[in-house]
Amino acid sequence: MSLMETFELANLLLDIASILNFTALLWMLRALIKNRNYLRGFSVVGSFLTFISILGFQFAYHLLGNVIGFAFGWGPVTFWFVAFVYSLKQKLKSSKKQSVMV
Repeated sequence: MSLMETFELANLLLDIASILNFTALLWMLRALIKNRNYLRGFSVVGSFLTFISILGFQFAYHLLGNVIGFAFGWGPVTFWFVAFVYSLKQKLKSSKKQSVMV
């Protein structure tokens, strides 16, 4: 297999993975719409690391010129950014309540 064929195969696999990730996002949004408290159990650190890692994939898609991966990747980036901000706000709110109680 030549280097160009390997590159094309890698891009195809990245396209498929990106579409699957976007599909998973739709299922998560469905759960969020059904239960508004869905994000309350999310970890601040876990949400942040997931957001950063998916953002890294976005940069890689851009550098590789992978249009499909780049286009489908913005949904999960946005979701995980919102999940991080929401979980951080919840954590700060709960720690503020605890400090007031003490």
